[in-house]
Amino acid sequence: MVRVNSTILFSILALCCIIFSSQVSVIAQESTDTDDNEEYLVKFTRVEPELVPKEKGDPAESLNWNSYGPGTSVADFDNDGDMDLYISARFSHLEWQDTQNSLSVMTTFGTQLLFENKGNFTFKDVTNKSGIINDIDGDGVSDSTSVSGVWGDYNSDGFLDLYVSEFGHTNGKYAGGKSNVLYHNNGNGTFTDVTDIAGVGNRGHSSVAQWVDYDHDGDLDLYSLNYGTYFESENDAEAETNILYQNNGDGTFTDVTFSAKLSGSIAFSEIPGEHLESGVVRVDMVAGTPSSPGMYSDSDAGSGMSWAALWIDYDNDGWEDVFIASDFGISPMYRNNGDGTFSVVTNVVGMNFTGTGMGLDAGDYDRDGDLDICQSNIGPNYLWQKQDDGTYKEVGDDVGLNVAEAFPVHWVCDFFDYDLDGDLDLFFSVGQISAYNSRQDNTFWINDGEGKFTEMAFELNLLPTNTEKTQGASIVDFDNDGDLDIVTGNSNAPIRVFENHADLTGRHWLMIDLEGRESNIQGIGAEVVVWVGGQPYVQQKFACSGSFGCSDERLHFGLDDAILVDAIVVNWPSGKTTELYDVSVDQVILISEYAPETPDLVPFGILVLVSFILFVWRHYRT
Repeated sequence: MVRVNSTILFSILALCCIIFSSQVSVIAQESTDTDDNEEYLVKFTRVEPELVPKEKGDPAESLNWNSYGPGTSVADFDNDGDMDLYISARFSHLEWQDTQNSLSVMTTFGTQLLFENKGNFTFKDVTNKSGIINDIDGDGVSDSTSVSGVWGDYNSDGFLDLYVSEFGHTNGKYAGGKSNVLYHNNGNGTFTDVTDIAGVGNRGHSSVAQWVDYDHDGDLDLYSLNYGTYFESENDAEAETNILYQNNGDGTFTDVTFSAKLSGSIAFSEIPGEHLESGVVRVDMVAGTPSSPGMYSDSDAGSGMSWAALWIDYDNDGWEDVFIASDFGISPMYRNNGDGTFSVVTNVVGMNFTGTGMGLDAGDYDRDGDLDICQSNIGPNYLWQKQDDGTYKEVGDDVGLNVAEAFPVHWVCDFFDYDLDGDLDLFFSVGQISAYNSRQDNTFWINDGEGKFTEMAFELNLLPTNTEKTQGASIVDFDNDGDLDIVTGNSNAPIRVFENHADLTGRHWLMIDLEGRESNIQGIGAEVVVWVGGQPYVQQKFACSGSFGCSDERLHFGLDDAILVDAIVVNWPSGKTTELYDVSVDQVILISEYAPETPDLVPFGILVLVSFILFVWRHYRT
């Protein structure tokens, strides 16, 4: 009798192991309550972590006139549980002379920087140790013209790799562009340049790239965007096509741009690995106000001057489509046909507006259960509200986003619930890029819960004493306290980090990280729906959105006064669905993609068989 009970106990314990092993892992966080949270205006505190970019040339002169960068990009590259920070170069891309002031502005180079998060908003510079610096002449500063860096685990080894987009120069040494770089994460704090091996060295004037599993084969592909060149003084531009690299699964990639029909314009290069350059054309500078020179292109396929890409499943068919921010033209929407090809649907979805597309992001700002899109421009910004019929309506003016009289150069736009009240607010980085643009402040728009926005950057302590030139920006929970902080990349000032204090309101939150099994390891492209009180909070996981880098890849939900999440539904790129119920708030939760049902039964059957054999063996011995 004792032997039988011990066997049953063994089976029960084995079954318990299976049950517990199928649960998600949870990292609990505590929140601090504050009375009257409805009346509490959440503010930021600027911290000074000594993050100062370096450059060659004469930065005091050139970076105050015309410049790009730096971009900011966050990721937990060392897998220690907190977000680290990559900063691309800041540099002058243009060599020209201002005839009025006789000021010669020269092209310069910058350096990439990698900082390890040491906690409490302190960072350690690990650039040299990491191996990502490209110091050609040994002076301690790299010869980089990098505009952005994006993180993604392209070989599914559990460590995030880094793809750097190099712009080159409009004229000067790298007038023809400069090869992008793929850095493989070795898992020990160092990186190896594998660009040539992987075959992803796009040599155009690149702006940004995006990791995405567009073909749903379980590994990350790469979409590398090119901007081309623009001469501010003459208002002349020359476009370049984008490149789609398909992951072969062996550490190499194949250029499939031509067969996929995804160049970002009406032009295509038929030579693998090469972009196509257009002729020089006069262009406009302000969105929505065409002048005599005309926009570069009115094609619904895009102008070919791409600043950002957003891989969003706009039609909810399970395949990631792509919306491209195109400068001096129409920002196009491409539908993923699910067979490796894409079709232009810009007119079909109602997005055929000319503009000067810079940055992109998606979020359900009006809480109606679908994803709306923010598009930043030079001048008025666009807010594309998703309609019930699957089309989009531009409502930027209607919701109060465009109240300024001047036309700032907007770059990054990011949706996030900064005050944890349950609706998405909106941040724009603003940065003058030449002497012909006015210098203006970054803006922060608070959502009133009814879909209207009010600009509050000054009230939230987000503005410096003197107006700075910001391009890159990332939204990230640096201190893992459940609210999202802001880091900005400035070409004429140090990197700025703003600590969010929404954790003091007593409002609740949830952060979700994903781990794919059949799908790509990061779960990029998955749709996540959090249900609270019968209302859905909808997000899609992007590798990065907008331009100039990556924000925190963990999905963040402000839950206001909710003390329990009713359900979480994850729709994976593989077509599988994961559902969790009665989930506690104020925690970071890792959700792994469940394996197919049939294989799940196999381990239990084996355990039952082993238990039976053990029972027979013990009975035989007796």
